[in-house]
Amino acid sequence: MVDMLHLLRSVVEEVNSSRDLHSSLKTVVSRIRAGMNVQVCSVFLWDAHVNRYVLMATDGLSQDAIGKVTLTQNQGLIGLVGKREEPLNLSDATTHPNYFLVPGLGEEPYKGMLVVPIIHHRKLLGAISIQKTEAGRFADQEEAFMVTLSAQLAGVIAHAEATGALSGLNLLGGEQKDVRFTGVAGAQGIAIGRAHVLFPPADLNSVRFRKIDDIDAELKLFDKALSQVRSELKSTIDRLRGELRPEELALFNVYVGILEDAALGQAVTERIHKGEWAQSALANVIRGYIEHFDSMEDVYLRERASDIRDLGRRVLSHLQESVAEVRIPDDAILVGEEISPTVFAELSSISIAGIVCTQGSANSHVAILARALDIPTIMGVQELPWQELQGEELVIDGYRGHLFYRLSQEKRRYFEQIGLEEEAREAGLESLRDEPGQTLDGMSISLMVNTGLQTDIIRSQGRGADGVGLYRTEVPFMLRDRFPSEEEQASIYRTQLEAFAPLPVTMRMLDVGGDKSLDYFPIVEDNPFLGWRGIRVMLDHPELFMVQIRGMLRASEGLNNLKVMLPMVTSVSEVEEALAIIHRAVMELNDEGHQIEVPKIGVMIEVPSAVYLVKEFASQVDFISVGSNDLTQYLLAVDRNNPRVADIYDALHPAVLKALKMIVDAGQEAQIEVSVCGELAGDPLGAVTLVGLGYRNLSMSSSNLLRIKSVLRQIDSHWAKSIASGLLHLDDPKVVRSTLRLALSRVGVPLADLGMAPSPGQH
Repeated sequence: MVDMLHLLRSVVEEVNSSRDLHSSLKTVVSRIRAGMNVQVCSVFLWDAHVNRYVLMATDGLSQDAIGKVTLTQNQGLIGLVGKREEPLNLSDATTHPNYFLVPGLGEEPYKGMLVVPIIHHRKLLGAISIQKTEAGRFADQEEAFMVTLSAQLAGVIAHAEATGALSGLNLLGGEQKDVRFTGVAGAQGIAIGRAHVLFPPADLNSVRFRKIDDIDAELKLFDKALSQVRSELKSTIDRLRGELRPEELALFNVYVGILEDAALGQAVTERIHKGEWAQSALANVIRGYIEHFDSMEDVYLRERASDIRDLGRRVLSHLQESVAEVRIPDDAILVGEEISPTVFAELSSISIAGIVCTQGSANSHVAILARALDIPTIMGVQELPWQELQGEELVIDGYRGHLFYRLSQEKRRYFEQIGLEEEAREAGLESLRDEPGQTLDGMSISLMVNTGLQTDIIRSQGRGADGVGLYRTEVPFMLRDRFPSEEEQASIYRTQLEAFAPLPVTMRMLDVGGDKSLDYFPIVEDNPFLGWRGIRVMLDHPELFMVQIRGMLRASEGLNNLKVMLPMVTSVSEVEEALAIIHRAVMELNDEGHQIEVPKIGVMIEVPSAVYLVKEFASQVDFISVGSNDLTQYLLAVDRNNPRVADIYDALHPAVLKALKMIVDAGQEAQIEVSVCGELAGDPLGAVTLVGLGYRNLSMSSSNLLRIKSVLRQIDSHWAKSIASGLLHLDDPKVVRSTLRLALSRVGVPLADLGMAPSPGQH
């Protein structure tokens, strides 16, 4: 029996290095036919534009049939497997009632047949089959292999199909307009602009093939990068000559030798001469070297693969620097795997139309910051061939989480009209700026903002906020290459406090870990969301805690509108430790001649244990605030940055609603202020639910504040309480949302006010 694991690995590696869907599938069928010693291997893919399966590749059947033979979803064994979404292993396929003989295909001699569906993220892509002349089922081991192969290939095929869609052609070669990629809605709105691709630094695996026209310019870029790395290495050798042993210095000489070896440079330049850009030409050649060394039996030689990888990254980083010199144009749509929060600091002087990320979800910090800046955003567009979109016109539908490419004129007019009506609706909400946040029956609701960026100040003041419910102090830390000093922090915090005085500003103590990292303070863990983050980090580093709280307290002198919030609290002892540090800081500053008052101190309810400790916390602190983003994540055991489970993450899940009700009831019983500062407060459906559950303090992105105020001013608090009470008895978040929408539409709240995608001409 063939070595299945080796065959699987080699097939996947070859497919990953292929440039397009057709060459990928041609590789698959030929390798599987030969490797499994069968007479036929074929791949049919489903083309939704014609609603048929298309024969995309075969080794063993008629080559003339490729791209021409198609099957409906009810035809043949391929159609049956597609319907059932499970493998079909037949001793004699010709006797099966669903057997369908296609004239001219050449299937007549074959009896034994195994068909396996190709499924990616619950979406049926097609089916792969193998056939043999003799009758008899395929062995269980062979069936297991084909199922495994199908699962491995699904992602590759999905990506290849997406890449092919960029050419505007469907599988049968017909012209395709309005190509759509689906992700998760991160920040609402419509955006039309040209893509500006942000590449991750020196990641060999993320570089994809791109065709170029100016071959000479690309060759010069590559030669320049090689020269720069050679110079760096030689400088390193000279600098360390007296510090390292000869055998240690030899490694750098090996690097230089590889760069000066004509073989490497020639292999890359050959690919560039064929029209491939330098980055993917280099990455493909380096990956080939790595695979070669990895396959060697000698341990020493196998370890050289890491040296080659490091060398490739060095050259790639210089190639990327040349590309990075291109300035981000105004009204661009930023596209990348993930956008660093530090990028947002650079956007103040640039007008960004939208953001598209292939990773993350609606509650990733990128999406949260994008909502604060009113930038339409889509997260988790996993199959998007983003590296190939530079300069292409894109359209973001931030309501549905759709990204469009190659728009028809009709579709373009549709989105332009929505954009115009969106602007008109936003302008209409401006009249509510100075109106109080209250329900129809006069129940007062405090509407505050979540901030972190300097630009948030102006935006928040323009929305008539009642204060700051959450100031993310980690943002200034992320924008530096070191911890900011006490003086720097005091200056930053003073700007916030002065801007909103006398309104309260709630500052969260540094909350890093999880998906928020500092380059100069790396936290590397297998499970970061359950690891060292939030208050745990600060209590383990009391020197960081002391510097930050002193900066906050000094900034509040004479203003006294500071509130301090402790993140990720799980026990009373953590609160007691933190309180001791805060009170000590107040005493020290007063001893130094400052006039500091003890600020109001609160805790965030973000983890399940904290839900049950509200009464205990109430005896220690002045207020509590629910961080609905993390609370939802921990209650549902769903990573809120993982697009694969984004549809499971829902803050209106019945379990979350019950926890929210438990928290507010315990807070009211303990007579302590309770607020919500998570993204649920900025969702119109969420805000109505929270008011109905008993919350009277909501904090959200400034971009959502006026819409929330508009919705709350259209409902009665007693009605909201009745609706929320009914929601607690439902068992599905989708039913919760549909029930809320129906109830709100019945009392006259427009769908557009609920954050649903508007239709042109409908208000």
